Amino acid sequence: QLRTQTIYNAIKGSTRRTPISRYGFKASRWRHFEKLEKFPAGLIPFGDTICRFNPIYGQGMSVAAKEACLLSNLLKTAAENGNGIGSLPGEFLAQAQPIIDAPWATAVVPDFRDPLTEGDRPADLENAIKFSAALLKLAYEDAAMHKLMFEVQHMLKPRSVLREPEVFERIKSGMAEA
Repeated sequence: QLRTQTIYNAIKGSTRRTPISRYGFKASRWRHFEKLEKFPAGLIPFGDTICRFNPIYGQGMSVAAKEACLLSNLLKTAAENGNGIGSLPGEFLAQAQPIIDAPWATAVVPDFRDPLTEGDRPADLENAIKFSAALLKLAYEDAAMHKLMFEVQHMLKPRSVLREPEVFERIKSGMAEA
């Protein structure tokens, strides 16, 4: 019943190894380890330990991969400079925040539209919802904005590009029309 036969042809001869199971924990959680007064020596939280995303958005593995690249670069720099790894957890956590920021906003704003979603709602939630709606409308109407929106969602560009003056003014105009 698929639109194309590609997937069907790829799996038609295969046999299931395990029963079908579903992922029952559909929630996002960001643990701010950087706020700890004293961080345990020799540990670096990573991937879902820092931030777990509602799996519907498909962001977790991408964020973990970017964090892995960050950690690799930090380890390489520490080795080249002979600094050791004592400051590595703090540096890693500080630099991981911008990696997490865009996918977090992509996941949290839509989830909080549902009144049953638990957790502290961001102070600017209504504005963020309006911003997202205006961006989606603009992306629907303008191929360049569509491309930019997906580059941000797929972590190819930082979320800050949506706040660049020309882009932001277009989105802000859309918010005023809504």
